[in-house]
Amino acid sequence: MQQRNQPTKSGKPLQGFLPWIILGVGLLIMVVGIIISSTLKDKSPPRPIGEAPRIPKVNLIVHSNVGGAEVYLNDQQKATISDTHHKATLFNLAPNTYQITVKKQGYTDRTETVEITGYTISQIVEINLQPGE
Repeated sequence: MQQRNQPTKSGKPLQGFLPWIILGVGLLIMVVGIIISSTLKDKSPPRPIGEAPRIPKVNLIVHSNVGGAEVYLNDQQKATISDTHHKATLFNLAPNTYQITVKKQGYTDRTETVEITGYTISQIVEINLQPGE
């Protein structure tokens, strides 16, 4: 006597429905998994109202009254002030606080502390030099 082929009350064997039952249970498990994973995702906290999103990398534009001056970022030379536009650009700075120094022979070095906020794609700092001794 084989139990697999025994007819149901309607007279049809159960084994024809078994693949459909397995498929339905599998789909149900997938849907529940998707719903659970979407609700458990790490969501960033909401920004306060009126606060702009932060930009991960910012360009700092250094203006000066003297062309040809060297621009240092935290004591490392990074750029030279152009002779024509009297500016230099330091690219892709992460939001942080930096020491920007401008140096040129015959002038007194000048250092400014600059905070890159990340709220704009570029920031401008003006560092003018005075003739030295």
